[in-house]
Amino acid sequence: MRYSAFISYNHADKKWANWLHKALETYQVPAHLRGRESPIGPLTARLPPVYQDREEMVSSADLGQAVKASLENSATLIVLCSPAAVSSRWVNEEIRTFHALGRSKFIHCMIVGGEPHASRKPGFDSALECFPPALLELGLVDPVAPDVRPGTDGKTAAKLRLLAGMLGVAYDDLRQREAARQNRRLIAITCASLAGLAVTSGLAIYARAQRNEAVEQRDIARQKTMTAERTVDFIKSIFQVADPSEAQGVSISAREILDQSERRLSQSLVNEPEVKAELMVTLAEVYGGLGLYSKSDILARKAWTIPNLARSKHAAVLTAMGESEMRLGAYRTALATFQKGLNIADEETESRLLIGLSAAQSAIGKYAEANNSAQAALNLALANESADSPVVANALEAVADNAYFQDHFDIAKPLFLKATNLREKAQGVLHPKVLDNFNTLGSIAYLQNEPEAAEDFFRRVVKARTFVLGKDHPNVATAMNNLARVLLEQRKFSDTASLLAQSVAISLKQLPATHEDMAFLFANLALAQHGLGQTEQAELNFRKAMVAARMHNHRNLAPILADLANILCEQKRFVEAFRLLEEAAPIMAKTYPADPWRPAWVAQVRGRCLFASGDRESGRAQILSSAKALQDRWPANSLYGHAVKANLGVIGT
Repeated sequence: MRYSAFISYNHADKKWANWLHKALETYQVPAHLRGRESPIGPLTARLPPVYQDREEMVSSADLGQAVKASLENSATLIVLCSPAAVSSRWVNEEIRTFHALGRSKFIHCMIVGGEPHASRKPGFDSALECFPPALLELGLVDPVAPDVRPGTDGKTAAKLRLLAGMLGVAYDDLRQREAARQNRRLIAITCASLAGLAVTSGLAIYARAQRNEAVEQRDIARQKTMTAERTVDFIKSIFQVADPSEAQGVSISAREILDQSERRLSQSLVNEPEVKAELMVTLAEVYGGLGLYSKSDILARKAWTIPNLARSKHAAVLTAMGESEMRLGAYRTALATFQKGLNIADEETESRLLIGLSAAQSAIGKYAEANNSAQAALNLALANESADSPVVANALEAVADNAYFQDHFDIAKPLFLKATNLREKAQGVLHPKVLDNFNTLGSIAYLQNEPEAAEDFFRRVVKARTFVLGKDHPNVATAMNNLARVLLEQRKFSDTASLLAQSVAISLKQLPATHEDMAFLFANLALAQHGLGQTEQAELNFRKAMVAARMHNHRNLAPILADLANILCEQKRFVEAFRLLEEAAPIMAKTYPADPWRPAWVAQVRGRCLFASGDRESGRAQILSSAKALQDRWPANSLYGHAVKANLGVIGT
């Protein structure tokens, strides 16, 4: 065989694959085993090469010929097991291909993340399952697989256990030989230290290197201490108002404090770039949290221009910039920013950058890539944090968000609930992320036709966000919009229009009219205005919604086109109405394949237009044929149920 092993892994676990590849190829086979026959062939001082890298053939339905050939020429297959591997088509295909070669007994597992058999264990989230489906289907799961997760085997023991399986020898034999080897190495170093000046000099160099490393770590610690001290000094200075005209005593607002801080920061800490960058990033995040997105973005970009920053600080700045770009709807720009940050990330920023990357990928429809990024963030969080940490909640939310945007509510809902439970215990029920999760759970309830549950979630979010963030925050506007949509379905137009007018006004203070979120806001306000008979205003807002939806290929584009056509038909502007309906029909079918009532609504509007334009027979047929799907979904007193009832009345049924 050309290769001793083929490492099968998802690219989210590449760090583990790199480590294992190096560990196996640099391993020295114990002398007493050399020459012995083994599953990988006659043993020599080193293992034959290990195959690691294979191209991701995303456009292919099958493994590439080169990868198949490498599998055929590999004595063993090592599967790095994690939630990311579970979702990888290529990992599963490699397992099945190796099994088909008749070498199933030479498949070895190493657990690098997730939970073994989580899909079968009571109380465990199935999304944490680490064993790929192909292993479970073929009965190839190793019940005592080496495990490098925190609190398990550790790297050295896991490597030796894996090697024992590959070489067909006892683990204790390798473990004892490794311990003996380490002892011999220490003895050799001790003896050599007495042998003469040359060796003593060598040891002195080694000691100096160790000392230098210790000094470097000490300097890093001092730098962090200095940064913390300077940060505290700066924050204290914010409240030392020299000019009483700058603030009105205890009535000074958070915005006034922030603006004063930003002004002082721009003129200070010139010789302390690390401190200045950290404070700028912090202020940018606070501005963003207060809904002042433009100000947040300006500060993050100012931080990027500070010279002489360490790589880790650059990564933190890129994180803030990417998150700012996401808030402003610049998803592709954010994608590039997060990727740039990951190239220089340290442990403190990697998980957060992966979560940002996942959000950006999901926003532009790259759901498979988004899931891999989110799973990688979750693996990092589980490896480095306690199971109840908010960092774990962050990663769970990233996985859940990606599932939500694909309408996989059965996957998203339990993950959001789990993340919310973690946050409530660690951060309290009023934490913004808890409220974000309530908001999404309300959206899921709405989409699953549970209006009462949705209204309850949204009312809680509006009340809590207003209390915590103030009435003019964009997140309050989002919550108002979602509550209004539920009320809109109940034809409560006056209440709805008031909420939506506030929501639009708040949002436009921070977002451009073409931001993708505005597509929902303008469209919902237009529906409420139409219900109140304010046809001119409704048409204007539908057209604004249409512009935003077209720009972002928004999922609400087809409903907007149909609802605008409905208004145009009432005004007997049939040419444009029919053109909009022709455009809406295929988009609606593609965007909402599991919601038959949505294409039925397009047909219902077309039927009403045909009937009103004089083609009564065709119009009547369209209204009748599309009525059932709408009536099955909506009660008679709802927005769409009432419209169907009115149309049936017009045609005389």
